[in-house]
Amino acid sequence: MSLLPVPPRRLAAAVTVVLALTAGAAVTVTPATAAPSGVQVAAQTAGATASITVDNDLQVVSAGSSGFLGRKVDANYDSQYFWTSYADGTTKPLDPAYQWYGGGSDVVHARKPTETSYYARDMTAAPNHVWYGVSSSGSLAGVIGRTLVFAARDGSGALTVTMKTTQPGSSQVVTHDVALPTDARVLRAQAGAPGTALIQYVRGTGESTVFSLAAVDLATGQIVETVTTGTVAPRSGLFLSDSHFAWVENPTGLSAQLVTVGRGGGDRTTLPLGTTLSGTSLDAAYLGNWALTAHKGGGLAEYASPQFPLVARSLGSSGTVKLLDHVDSMATAPDGSVLVRGGSTTKGGEGVYRIAPDFHGTPEATLVATTGRATELGLTTATVPSVIDLDANGGRAALSWNLSRYNATGTATLRHVATGKHAQKSFSGTSYEFRMSGGKIDFNWDGLVTQALGETGGFAPAGDYVWELKAKPLNGVGPDLTKSGAFKVLRKTGLHDHTNNGSPDLLARDASGRLFRDDTVRNSYGSEVHSAGREQIGTGWQIYNQLEAVGNIAGGPAADVVARDKDGVLWEYLGKGDGTFAPRTRIGSGWNAYNKITGGSDLTGDGRPDLLATDTSGVLWFYKSTGNYLAPFAARVRVGGGWGIYNQITAVGDIAGSTAGDLVARDTTGVLWLYQGTGTGAFAGRVRIGGGWGSFSHLVGVGDADGNGRNDLYAVSSAGSRLYSGTGSATAPFGPAVYTSVNSDASFFNSIF
Repeated sequence: MSLLPVPPRRLAAAVTVVLALTAGAAVTVTPATAAPSGVQVAAQTAGATASITVDNDLQVVSAGSSGFLGRKVDANYDSQYFWTSYADGTTKPLDPAYQWYGGGSDVVHARKPTETSYYARDMTAAPNHVWYGVSSSGSLAGVIGRTLVFAARDGSGALTVTMKTTQPGSSQVVTHDVALPTDARVLRAQAGAPGTALIQYVRGTGESTVFSLAAVDLATGQIVETVTTGTVAPRSGLFLSDSHFAWVENPTGLSAQLVTVGRGGGDRTTLPLGTTLSGTSLDAAYLGNWALTAHKGGGLAEYASPQFPLVARSLGSSGTVKLLDHVDSMATAPDGSVLVRGGSTTKGGEGVYRIAPDFHGTPEATLVATTGRATELGLTTATVPSVIDLDANGGRAALSWNLSRYNATGTATLRHVATGKHAQKSFSGTSYEFRMSGGKIDFNWDGLVTQALGETGGFAPAGDYVWELKAKPLNGVGPDLTKSGAFKVLRKTGLHDHTNNGSPDLLARDASGRLFRDDTVRNSYGSEVHSAGREQIGTGWQIYNQLEAVGNIAGGPAADVVARDKDGVLWEYLGKGDGTFAPRTRIGSGWNAYNKITGGSDLTGDGRPDLLATDTSGVLWFYKSTGNYLAPFAARVRVGGGWGIYNQITAVGDIAGSTAGDLVARDTTGVLWLYQGTGTGAFAGRVRIGGGWGSFSHLVGVGDADGNGRNDLYAVSSAGSRLYSGTGSATAPFGPAVYTSVNSDASFFNSIF
């Protein structure tokens, strides 16, 4: 893309070199014996345009008429340089063995780090162009078109400043000495007004330190005029126009101002630039009667600054124009326009922009090359499975999101639609790991959710979920980001699972009839079981003299409860899956004939838990589950007599490794016996488990509480509760007792089930 001509402007320096001068010999000029290899770029055709795309991390080093010099820095801080052509839109690498420099023209310079020679290369020349070598034992102060400015000290310590200019089409290198004070220290050299160099230098130390700017004629090396800037070094923004010296300073440390001094001894004026952060350096460029200022590096900054936007300020009035939202690099082209690598939320996103006057003379930004990215914070990818089975992979799931940049802070939230329970991960671009990831949010979900901040996490219930990503840009550029999506969680409903989250719930009633639910959870680092939080779920339950959690007998979403009142009527409470129950349904009367009722074991292998009851004469009866909530049990079937010797029977599911549910029974001497299910509603002969079980007030077949894939037994006493892990062995079905804090206050309850 050709750059439209604008009125003569200064040539801005694209490279600033801070010197550390050492004593050495004078500058000499030698013909080049070898030239760095590089890809040739076709000459620009007048009026040609190109659609240009560049990498997002490419920075503008120098701007020419036919293209621009760019640089990328890798993770090891090594630089790779590129030349981007306006004519054909290509961005091609330059020889990585060399460091490359530019100063506002199509001529670039290269030097190997191990050599003292600098080679000039005209990027518009034919493929077999000629290179010229410029050798110096001094330090490079700056590059201005074809001119290199060197500073060195002779044997006496006196400063010498030399300008070396390669001539087009010949091997001649013109040398001019610049008569700066010999006790000065050169800070940098850059392009000024056309045909002029601007050299910043300092003299003195301590309280006698004085910083100055010198305008130097490029054709002769003569100092045209100088101006003193003060006892404190200006910030990074300097420029020299046909009419003014100008620089940025921070008089209070928290505010900035642009200082201008008329050429030829003119007046000194100041233009307030607004609040800055402490130590902030503002870059400045000149465009007609406008000054461009910005705090560079705002694109990936981890803080906000009012100086990040590129703003044009009129030097003749109070007018301002915001051009871009942030600037990462900028350089002035030969025609006086300014080439900026930056971004705008309204003009074209991230890319390289040309800043030039419009037809009214007001600066405007035009996109020259795009990176293909938006400036506002965005979500580039979301890796969230549509279905997550939390019974697989140890109850864990991996989700991730990639932001368009890392300098953001926010949260990723997973929320269960029905209950509002959620899991959340915070992220911030201030953390090293997040910066190194480039903005990737890894959410390694442990399958736990909470209802409120600080609450103990419980297992995530099955059902519909939404994920929501909220991110705030740390640099204040662009709006906050909010994105969302949906997924589904699968869980197997457990024996005592009333919350549809795969973990057992324990119900308890106190003397006043209040019903409580403890959802259990195990530690992520072991199998210890504790409560994820107790919740009161009902009142008035004192009307029942028998309560039993019987598993999912009615085909609903979760496990159910049966309750017998004092008149012998048995009632069914269908689990809703959220830890509560639907209104009761009458099953039938005459149930006061039984002194013990238990449920939860699938005794026939049809996938539904069944019910068992012993009558006062010691007969055990089997009630097969139907899955119909209006008539949940088939007619009873006699299992056998002699069960009067037991004061507790508990359906525990399959704990012995067979295909059917089992039953444990405790006799009056405290011995616990195993009855292994046969799959027909009956049981094999009993096997002694062990003695000493008489101290427990409640024995509950809780299902798989410890996550080992086998059903467990939960036992409650006044000394606290214990969990007996299932082993799958018929001769020793339970492991050693493990203390659990669930219902450690068991004395407050008269029924735990």
